[in-house]
Amino acid sequence: MSQLEQRLAELRFVDGVEKAEHVQFSTGDQFWVRFNHPLDMQKLQRTARDHGCSVIKFGGILAKAPRGLSELLWDGVTHVIVKEISQWSKFIATLGFEPDGIGKVAIDLHGPYQIFMAMNEAGIQLLYDYLGVKYVPPPPKPVVAPVKPATTVAKSPATTSDPANKGESPPVATKALAAPAQTPPAEKATT
Repeated sequence: MSQLEQRLAELRFVDGVEKAEHVQFSTGDQFWVRFNHPLDMQKLQRTARDHGCSVIKFGGILAKAPRGLSELLWDGVTHVIVKEISQWSKFIATLGFEPDGIGKVAIDLHGPYQIFMAMNEAGIQLLYDYLGVKYVPPPPKPVVAPVKPATTVAKSPATTSDPANKGESPPVATKALAAPAQTPPAEKATT
């Protein structure tokens, strides 16, 4: 969580950024940055290409619907940034079927701003590169060692399944009693 707070603080002071926020959805967390000027789409496409991604148009037909209908059917996403995309996926994206990507660009339906929505760490890294801000990857998650099963206690001879020992008590090691040390007979005193 501290990494997220650090990122929010870093981007709030970048030129052109109106607001940066962490948005939680049931499908996963997103990182949104609202800009106070239009994005340079050519620069965004170059940055995406450097990351091995493509920026494709999305929702073209829905965007042309009347505003009331448009707000009902369309969430304002105009472009989707994806790693790999086929021609068929590009075509159905224009019809309003959103491909799974690392980021989105949307217009705010209630204001003049554009919003960049990063879907995962790759999207955040692309955003940082677009803005010219140094990207620091999150620290690796701590590796938790697997729990070792409890060791088994060796069975005593009494618990073995030897048929000869059934009903008998286990042999007990006995210590031989040592005879008291013999002292040499005392010499008779001669008087």
